[in-house]
Amino acid sequence: MASSALEQPKQPVGGAFGIFMSEKRPEYLQALPGKRASEVSKMGGEAWKKLSDEEKASYQKKYEEKKAKYDKDMADFLAAGGEKTKGTRALRTAKKMEKVLKKNKDANMPKKPAGGAYGVWLSENREAIVKSMPEGHKMTDVTKEASKKWSALSDDDKKPYQEKFLKKQEEYKVAFEEYKKTLPADEPADEEDKENTPKKRKAAGAREGTSPPKKAKITPPKKQAKAPKNAKPQAPTIDADVLKKAEGLGLEQALKNLMSRSDVMAKDFPQEKLLSALEESEGLVNKAKYTLLGA
Repeated sequence: MASSALEQPKQPVGGAFGIFMSEKRPEYLQALPGKRASEVSKMGGEAWKKLSDEEKASYQKKYEEKKAKYDKDMADFLAAGGEKTKGTRALRTAKKMEKVLKKNKDANMPKKPAGGAYGVWLSENREAIVKSMPEGHKMTDVTKEASKKWSALSDDDKKPYQEKFLKKQEEYKVAFEEYKKTLPADEPADEEDKENTPKKRKAAGAREGTSPPKKAKITPPKKQAKAPKNAKPQAPTIDADVLKKAEGLGLEQALKNLMSRSDVMAKDFPQEKLLSALEESEGLVNKAKYTLLGA
């Protein structure tokens, strides 16, 4: 009897909160009939916050057990000749998401946490910093003062905020998986479907003689290929002083992303100004860009 094809193990996601949601989702779906998936995630998030540390620890233990089993199963899968892939469905979902998110800004879409540990600290301490500033202060004065206070914290003082940010990322991943289930499946299922479009069928028919061949055209010699219109210019190097400050704020990657935007590069802003805009936007690249360009 022929053996069945190797099946890649499914990786557990979302940490302890993900395990909690997988157990409670049927209950929440029953309590919220006809509601969007984002409402289910919101209900789960509120319930998770009310759990005791001991209850959360039990879910963390379950997650670690599932993760250990996944690691073992994956090792066995690879040892048996399997090849780790993202999978057709995951690739299709990623392409679909990219297309949908470009077209729409859905208010129900979970907001991705940004700004790293510094962003979490700033959101908790901004109000106190604003109150400590003199009357008539500017917004940039607040961000400068926040930057000084954050830089003065020890690594031990910063650690809890890093842990909070990692937790926010895990919760976002779970909420985003729920959100994706509400999107329309308008992408082709796989590469074979992409080839089966009306335009491709017409071209194939012409080659097979099922449609009248078009009159051959004389093609002039090709010109030298130009750079793709959508090619992104290489981001400039970050100055050492600015880089050090960005690393201290946890905004190094956000600064690189902002500097790589072609419309921002065209304005040739000082790097200090770019970093300051990121501080004001709590690490949100698009918000910083709009502030800089006056959009």
